[in-house]
Order: sequence, then C-alpha cells, then structure tokens
Amino acid sequence: MSLRVPQIKNQMYVFPELLEEKVEKGPHTARFYLYLAGILDLELYRREIMGTTPYSRPTLIAVILYSMNEGYFSSKGIVKYAKDSIGVHWILNGMKMPSYKTVERVINSLLDEIDNFFTQILLICKDLSLIGKERMYIDGVKIKANASKHKAMSYGYLTKKIKNGKNELELLFTELKDSIDGFEDLTDEEMEKLINREAKKVHNILQKNHQKALDIKGKQVFNIDLNESEEVNKIDYNELNAKSKILKNTSEEKHDETMETLNNIAFIENRVNKMENAEVELESKWKKENGDKKIPDKKQINFTDPDSCIMVTKHHGVQQCYNHFALVDDKAHIILGTHTSNNSSDQLGLIPTIENTGNLYGSLEGFQLGADAGFFSANNILYTKEKGIDFYASYPEANSTYAKDKFKYDNLTDTYTCPEGHILTVQKQLKDDKIQLYSNEKACVSCPNSSTCTKAKDGIRRIERDMENDSIREEAKEKANSEEGKKILRLRKSIPEPVWGNIQIQDGLVQMHYRGLEKSSLEFKLHSVMHNIRKIIKVYFYSKSYQEIIHSSEWIYPQTG
Repeated sequence: MSLRVPQIKNQMYVFPELLEEKVEKGPHTARFYLYLAGILDLELYRREIMGTTPYSRPTLIAVILYSMNEGYFSSKGIVKYAKDSIGVHWILNGMKMPSYKTVERVINSLLDEIDNFFTQILLICKDLSLIGKERMYIDGVKIKANASKHKAMSYGYLTKKIKNGKNELELLFTELKDSIDGFEDLTDEEMEKLINREAKKVHNILQKNHQKALDIKGKQVFNIDLNESEEVNKIDYNELNAKSKILKNTSEEKHDETMETLNNIAFIENRVNKMENAEVELESKWKKENGDKKIPDKKQINFTDPDSCIMVTKHHGVQQCYNHFALVDDKAHIILGTHTSNNSSDQLGLIPTIENTGNLYGSLEGFQLGADAGFFSANNILYTKEKGIDFYASYPEANSTYAKDKFKYDNLTDTYTCPEGHILTVQKQLKDDKIQLYSNEKACVSCPNSSTCTKAKDGIRRIERDMENDSIREEAKEKANSEEGKKILRLRKSIPEPVWGNIQIQDGLVQMHYRGLEKSSLEFKLHSVMHNIRKIIKVYFYSKSYQEIIHSSEWIYPQTG
C-alpha cells in the first residue's frame, strides 16, 4: 500500500533540515571521521602535487573511512554509497565526489602505510584507556580467499595434465601439418611457430565474435522496443581469411575443420602455459621453504590465487582460505596486532602475530596471554617465556584411554606409570640422548589390555620422551590446570571470537577482496583497524568531553576542493 495518500500530483515539499542541522546538532559518525582524518599523520597527505590541484586528501580519507564504517570497502561500493549518504555530503562540504579510480588509488596508498595507520589508532586507544595492558587473547579465523577451490590442482595431477596437454598439442600439430598446403618450404620448427601465431589470431577473432553474439542476443531478449533482429553467431570469414595465412590457403571443404583445429591449439596452448607457470611457482615456493626435499604429489596450488591454501573451516567445510590471527586486549576488545598465513596450522601463527604486535603496539612484557589448544607447542611456550609473556594455553587431549598423555611421568624417579598402574623405565636413549625410550616388557606380556594399548607386533608398549620439550609441555599443562589458568582460559572464547563476528557482520568479511598473501594480509589489517576505530566511536558517543574536543576542533580543517 502506498504511504502517499491522497496522491496529489502538484503538492510541494519543504525540507527544514539542512545538512549542517542534520549532522551538527549532536554527535554524528561523519563528524568523528572528519576529525580523525584531520589528526592522522599519513605520508599520502604529503605527496607532491603534479598537474592539476588534487582532491583534499584528508577529506577523501574521511569519506573512505566513513563508508568503510558502514560496511563498504570496494572503491565502487564507496562511490555508490557516497551519492546517497547525508554524512558523506556533509564531509565533502561541496567538494565533488571523485571517481572510483581515484578512491581506489587512495585506498591503495592507505594500505601501503597500513602499519603506520594501525599504530596511530592504537595510540588513540591508549590515550582513551581502551587498552587494559594486563591480559590478551590470541585466536585465528579462516576466511575464504578470492579463489575457487575448484580451480586448484595437486602437484601430481598438474604434472600429469601438462604431459597430456603437450601430447594433445603434438597430435593437433601433426594433423594440421598434414592437411594444409603452401608451406612445404618451412622447417618443422618454423611451421610450429607459424601455427602457434595463426592459432592465437584465430582464437582471438572467434572470442570477439562470441562476445559480439552475446551482446546481440542480449539486445534481442531485453530491448522490447527492438523490432529488427541481427543474425547471431555469424562468423566473419572475410576477417579470418584476411588475418590468417593458413586459412587463406585452405580449401573451402577443409576451412571449418582447420579453423576449429587452430582454435583448439590456441586454447590448449594457453591452458598448458598456465599450468606450467603454476608448476614453476609451486616448485619455487616449495624449494624456498623445504630445500631439496621432494614435493608431495598431493601438494595443492590454486590458479586464481596461488598463495591461498585448502583448509577445513569451522562452518563451511573445505574451502580455499587464508588463516588470519589477531591478539585482542580483554578490556575493550582492541586488536593489538595481526598476522596472515596460508598455513592451516594455528601453532605457526602465534610467534609472527606477537612479532607484528611488537612492531605496532610495543612490548608485551608482563601481559597474560590466553590461547586455545591449537596454539599449544613447546616452541610457543619457550618464545612467550623469553618475551616475558605469561602464557596460558589449553592443551589437546587424546580420546584413547592408553594415549601417551594418559601415562603419568615422575620426574624424581624418571619413570612412567601406565593406566593399569605398571611402571615403565628407561630402556634406550636415542638421538644423542635427546630422546629416551620407556617400556616394561614383563608387564605388557601379562597385561590383558596390551592389544588395545599398543599396535606393536611384539605387544610391548613403548613411550618416547623428548627430554627438552616434554617437560615444557607438562609444566604448561599444570599451569593451565591451576586456578589462575582456569580463570583465564574460561574467557578465551568470549574475548576474541566476538571480534570475528563483529568484523564479519559489520564489514561483510566472508571472503577476501584482494588476492595474494601480502595483499590479503593488508586487507585483514585494514578490517582490524576499522574494528578498533569503532571502539573509539563508542567513546565519542558516550563521552561529552570527547565530543567537545572533536566538535571544537572542526574549524581547523578547511574543506578545499
């Protein structure tokens, strides 16, 4: 039902509220972002002016951040949102809205100095006492990459497909050489180069023809005023023959068949080249990370985003993802630092996340750090200890009654006690005494549960103890089971996990926009900064004194276009 009843066609509307009255009567998000953009110290503000006078960069940053606050992160989305936003029009203050290309360049410039931007926001959070400086939590979230998991291929299958593609090309070349005339003077190598060149030309022309046909079909279907219709899928043979030496010298009977063969050669050649490039990239990355170790046949590479990796997500099954980590302070849930990885392991994410936090925020010495079982490892425990961080982590527990963690170690006697109460003593030392082997042959032979306890052919259960790392893990488990540990770990889900929910809901971050590990890392940092800014906005809306600081300084930032 229409709300405009009665329908008076010549009625007049009067809008009493001007932009300044709408925005400036009280606290408004647009006023905050204009203030924030004005106090930021960014390199992009200081770039040399070349050519025409540029847009006011602080004003553009204010528009971009304000739009991102509303969940618009793409340049086209920001421009589209800006056209109808009262807040944006107030920020622009008569300045013309730039094109999405200009917005895109400003966003890229902001990403280039994202660490500087991140640090400045953290300093504001410090000044507003939003960081407790006592306890923090680390967590990871797997977010879909801008790539389809169906466009991935294992190394073994990739090498097989390349070989099959080359065999197919060889057959097509042989078939074409035998069927075309007029090039008898060319060597096999020259003939192959000619066919490749001609195949690309034919393929490009046919692609353009196909696109043209789609456009015509679209006009015929959707333009209801169109009476005349053009013939769809009509191939321009004159253009083909004019640009292709091979087709020009091909008889009419073989013309279509030769054209199809050339098109297939170009298509398969492109596909093989793409696979070969992917193979080289995969081999290069593997050698950099693993040296001369052989690449497993199941090692995957994605063709749209080679840096991304297949991962098992919590709610969406197996996806092509990046693994993002963040350290979150427990007072106001401020993100102190981040890290993005293409490895599904959470264990490997803790150290680089702490390192990044040190670069952005500063030393974490004296902080308590809580984490789930995915971050539990001897390396992580030792690293946090060296950094003066009080680390508490849940630990993984095996379901089996006879798993290694069900065998109790006694440091005084250097023995293990099995679940049945038998004592296992040291029988052998391995790897320069770094590993000790414990067993009790007599007890295992007479134990009715030995078949459940061990899969060894002789029925003897043996326990390997890492003399350096196992004791570190055992101490960490005791720490986690202490009253203080239980108190800290009880909150490990309620502190960091809502942060992911807020980012995903408010920013719509269910899939990365950028491709590649480096750009995906920058993109995630941008979302983390926006999360922190939203916390500052809460102070702005709740605190009269902070409003006065912001509103009284608005005159300092003139809007020039």
